[in-house]
Amino acid sequence: MNDVKQIRRNILIFAIFCGICGWIAYLIDLATNQAHYENIGTDIGGDGSLGLVLWLISPMICTIILRTFGGDGWRNAGFAPNLKNNKMMYLISFLIYPTVTFIAVMLGKMTGGIRLSDTNITIKAYIGILLVQIATQFIKNIFEESVWRAYLTNQLLKLKLPDFKIYLLVGFIWWFWHLPYIMVFLSESEIYDVLPVGRLTFFLIGFIVTACWSVMYTEIFRMTKSLWPLVIAHTMEDAVINPLLLMKIVSVEKSQAIFFSLSVGIVPTILYLIVGLTIRRWRKSRNKVGE
Repeated sequence: MNDVKQIRRNILIFAIFCGICGWIAYLIDLATNQAHYENIGTDIGGDGSLGLVLWLISPMICTIILRTFGGDGWRNAGFAPNLKNNKMMYLISFLIYPTVTFIAVMLGKMTGGIRLSDTNITIKAYIGILLVQIATQFIKNIFEESVWRAYLTNQLLKLKLPDFKIYLLVGFIWWFWHLPYIMVFLSESEIYDVLPVGRLTFFLIGFIVTACWSVMYTEIFRMTKSLWPLVIAHTMEDAVINPLLLMKIVSVEKSQAIFFSLSVGIVPTILYLIVGLTIRRWRKSRNKVGE
């Protein structure tokens, strides 16, 4: 089979599989009387029914099958760290989420959209939780980034599609996988804690956010040809933002959550998009120098 046709076929299989796996997982939870989702949390995984676990790992299983039996192979699969010429990109990946979060929180505080807790939460306590989050989220994000960057983004790049088509395709497939999570696994109260809107509206807003994030994630992968900077970036997102919210160090006013929500707000999303487009420009200029 022609390589391009094979890549397109396997991407289609991957997209369809990711689209239906969550619904199958939900049916499994219904059949086993586990479809009672409380306090899952805003991050994927939560307390974890069997269906939730199957939904979480299913893209990775599909990726392994397509690499092993579908002809995609494991060569140049994005697992090499490629650290030698990419030290600056690793540092940037580490700093992106802490920096954007700090800017968003400061802007929110200045405009009244964010309140900082008056409780006596020590820096030591926050750092302790931050380190635990980094350790646990790093492991989780190896599995996620091996799917969405090392496989999906990597395969789409081989098709030599226009940049913005890649961003949209990655963002769409990545977020469409979340559809059952948003529509059935998450409770309405958990959605409201992030943004005071309904499920469908939250899903649509989430797609825009994910598409913007995909610019940044895709460009970092293109610069480094490695999943590891993305694992670091994704880990810092979870590790920095989650404790701020769970410890109630940061409280976002519901009336301004659309602007300052640390995960889906307009302000941080625009900042992440600017970061991604800046890295894109850097990549293009570096490629011209190398010609």
